[in-house]
Amino acid sequence: MTRKLLVRRADRGFTLIEVLVALAIFGIVALTLLTTSRDQTRQAAAVEDRLLAHWIALNTLTDLQAGSEFLEIGSTDSTAVMAGRDWYITIDVSATPSPAVRHLDISVAPYDPIAAKQGSDLVTEVGFLRQRGAIQ
Repeated sequence: MTRKLLVRRADRGFTLIEVLVALAIFGIVALTLLTTSRDQTRQAAAVEDRLLAHWIALNTLTDLQAGSEFLEIGSTDSTAVMAGRDWYITIDVSATPSPAVRHLDISVAPYDPIAAKQGSDLVTEVGFLRQRGAIQ
């Protein structure tokens, strides 16, 4: 009789408490994984934004260095589109000890053209612009 009773208990399966504990553990693990996944996705998007902003700053610097325009001291603003997004570019031009060379600070920020509002700067690239035909 005792042996028959042990076999019946083993055949019954899990109790309700055991199932609830297993579900609670699964829920906690799933929540942790989802939170980590969300954070990784946000971080990847932020890295992508900074990378695009850096490319825009380098492209702007290269365009200025390859062109024939010698910028006056001061600040200029413009916008650009890259990867389907709008960007706000600020170029701060300052003097150097050589009058034929300008110091450039190129800052790039996300831009909302509908609200005409720029975000905070993601990248600031520093470069120099030499006047074409200037004697050193």
